[in-house]
Amino acid sequence: MMMLVPAVLVASNLIQVSAAVCPASHTEVRVSQDIKAPRIDNTKTTEQLKAMKISDVLTADLKFAETTGLTAATIAVDSEIRTKSSGPEKGPICIWPSVISVKLSTAPSIYVDASHGTCRQNVAMEHEMEHVAIDRNLIDRYVPIFRIRVTAMADAIGSVPVASYDSSSMVRERIEEKINAMLSVTYDSMAIERASAHQEHDSPDEYRRVSAACPTVSVDAPATTPHSHARNGKS
Repeated sequence: MMMLVPAVLVASNLIQVSAAVCPASHTEVRVSQDIKAPRIDNTKTTEQLKAMKISDVLTADLKFAETTGLTAATIAVDSEIRTKSSGPEKGPICIWPSVISVKLSTAPSIYVDASHGTCRQNVAMEHEMEHVAIDRNLIDRYVPIFRIRVTAMADAIGSVPVASYDSSSMVRERIEEKINAMLSVTYDSMAIERASAHQEHDSPDEYRRVSAACPTVSVDAPATTPHSHARNGKS
C-alpha cells in the first residue's frame, strides 16, 4: 500500500490565501518514460559476474550468478521545474510553476556467462528478463501516479503573491522545494514496491526451478531472498 501525501497539506505553508491576491494560474505537467531495451553481455565468466561491483547496490548473494545471471538496472526519476511571474515592475507580483517535467527511465544490462551452454543461457535469460519486465511494468504504472500527484501539487501551490521582484528568488526556491519533496515521497514509494517485487521473483522456489531446468545445474536454494532492487540492482 502506498501512502499518498495530500498536496494541499504539503503546500499549505508556502503562502496564505494566494488565490485572493493572484489570478488563477496554469501549470503544464509533462510526465514521460524512457525504457531502453536491455543490453546483453555474455563476455564475462561466472567468477567475474560474482566479483562485479556496481555503485549503490544493496548486499546480494552473487553465488546465484552460477544458476542464472545478473541484471544491473535502476529506475531514474529526473525532473525540471520552471516558474513564471507577472506583475508591475515595482510589485506586487505573482509567481507560479509554469512547467513541471518528470521523466522515468531505465536502461538495464543483463549479464550471462556464455560458457553455460544453450539450455542454461536460455533459462538465465528467461529469469533475468522477468526482472526487466518488473521495472517496465512499474514505470508504466507510476507514470500516471506521478502525473496525478504533480498536478495536485501545482494546483495546491497556485499563483503565489510576492511583494516585489527582489524577494521572488526565495519564493521560487520554496516552490521547487515543495514539488521536489512530493517527487521524493513518490519515488520512495515506488522504490519500496520495486524492491518487494524483485525479491518475490528471486524466491527460493524460483531458484529451485531454474536449478532443475537443465540437467547439469545443481544449486541449493537460498534460505532468504538474495537480491534487492531498491535503486540499482543485481539479480
